[in-house]
Amino acid sequence: MSFILVIETDSAAFDSEGYDSHIARTDEIARILTKASLLLPTTPVGAAATIIHDINGNAVGSWHLD
Repeated sequence: MSFILVIETDSAAFDSEGYDSHIARTDEIARILTKASLLLPTTPVGAAATIIHDINGNAVGSWHLD
């Protein structure tokens, strides 16, 4: 079994002006990982990839359990 997760971190949700960009990036990644971890137990192995959206609703990656 494998778990593949890809997150592109070049959207505005990962770099907030007036806010430490490292903190903004790690906060957004943590939010995405938390959401994925809640969905993972109910996702069948081999199901189509799940699209990942940032806080602004932009598609920024996907994850897949195979």
